[in-house]
Amino acid sequence: LYLLTHIQDVSLVKSGDETARTGFRIEAYDIAHMAGKETVGVMTVSYDGEADKSQYKKFKLSKDSNDDVGGLKEVLTRRLKHTEWKMPDLIAVDGGVGQKNAAEEILRLHNLSIPVVGVVKNASHKAERLLGEEPFVTKYAEAVVRTNVEAHRFAIAYHKNLRNRLFLRRLHT
Repeated sequence: LYLLTHIQDVSLVKSGDETARTGFRIEAYDIAHMAGKETVGVMTVSYDGEADKSQYKKFKLSKDSNDDVGGLKEVLTRRLKHTEWKMPDLIAVDGGVGQKNAAEEILRLHNLSIPVVGVVKNASHKAERLLGEEPFVTKYAEAVVRTNVEAHRFAIAYHKNLRNRLFLRRLHT
């Protein structure tokens, strides 16, 4: 009976059934733009530190702005409207105190108590330190940084793709 149950559990996970996921879910958010133009946001997801690309989301922001905090607020607000998406156990935001506070403000407005970790970068855009409550900062540091790096990569790729499509469209008009 145990083996049959295990086989069923494994097949559910492999089929992508969201209800079979029992790992620690981290959602990481990043905003990308070029001098405030074509502003986009992304959400990446990891379970127990492993990326789950099937859960990644892209957001084209409603207005172009050189305001990462405002962009993050918009992305989180739009994300939280999707109650059909599994809620995270932890949220990682690219940035410091401003981004962390913005995420916590949006969560409070939605009556959610989800820990937030800010990933502060150095001049080389490498994670320098994490802002957040213990034990989340130390226990999940590696997974937070890895998911944040993936969010940054995904945001830049989405932004470049969008810029290239707009450039090609302008060439043809």
